[in-house]
Amino acid sequence: MSRIEELIDREHVARYASEGCVHVRGVFDAATCARLTQAIDAAAEAFGTAVFDACASGAKHQNPPTVHRGEGQLQLRNFAQHVPALRDWLYDSVAAELVARLMGARHVRFWMDATFLKWGSSPESATPWHNDECTFPFRGAMMPSFWVALTDVTLDDAPIVTLRGSNLDPWRYHSPMSDPNAFVNEHIPWSHLERRVAQPDAPKDVWPCAAGDVLLIHPKTIHASLPRKATNAGRRIALTTRWLGDDVRWAPNALTIKIPTLEATGLMRTGEPPPDELFPILWSTK
Repeated sequence: MSRIEELIDREHVARYASEGCVHVRGVFDAATCARLTQAIDAAAEAFGTAVFDACASGAKHQNPPTVHRGEGQLQLRNFAQHVPALRDWLYDSVAAELVARLMGARHVRFWMDATFLKWGSSPESATPWHNDECTFPFRGAMMPSFWVALTDVTLDDAPIVTLRGSNLDPWRYHSPMSDPNAFVNEHIPWSHLERRVAQPDAPKDVWPCAAGDVLLIHPKTIHASLPRKATNAGRRIALTTRWLGDDVRWAPNALTIKIPTLEATGLMRTGEPPPDELFPILWSTK
């Protein structure tokens, strides 16, 4: 039996397809979680130094690395391609194949990453309700978030919450992050999302995880995190990576995020898949 067969079965695949999120237990061991955490901490400390900025300046497939600080939380974005331990994990672990198998893709490419560190018990450590694909310049169902718990995430440690079945929504939302004056026909107001999650009978699932567990979250799935309420001195750390499967096409519009370095390559063509030169295939059925 292969490692993938040990981790997932048809029930995992079916749940992801029907509900928009699936929990896979015990994917990464304690040593891997510790190694990734150490790399993340070192990268956060190096951010803004001449050495780190020099190694991060050549990326053409994503926006540059950024760090966002808030009360009781820290977010690192677009670091993986510039940190050897994270890059090696992307290429050498079961991550790419697991993503592909769960969503039924013939191949997958890595796109971007975000790491979320939370501590203390501030209400601001909660992540507001949202979905992701409304701001993506790509279209397709195969753009999941591969969410890896690097620490235990109990009910007091800001677990992810999802709105079950929202992956099946036919529309896109006009995100508050987008130009409020822009209009695209297929997008509907954000207030619709807010009303849905506020309903007392909204079908919500809460996802506590052990360190090394993963969640695969569909790009349309509406999700949030609860605030961290734990009184211990530790941290809640989750590493997320975003992947592109074989149905993904380049399709920016007035409401999607801009990636100037990517657009400047001249290699991105509307309606076509991401080019291998910028987004190499990390796993395929061959």
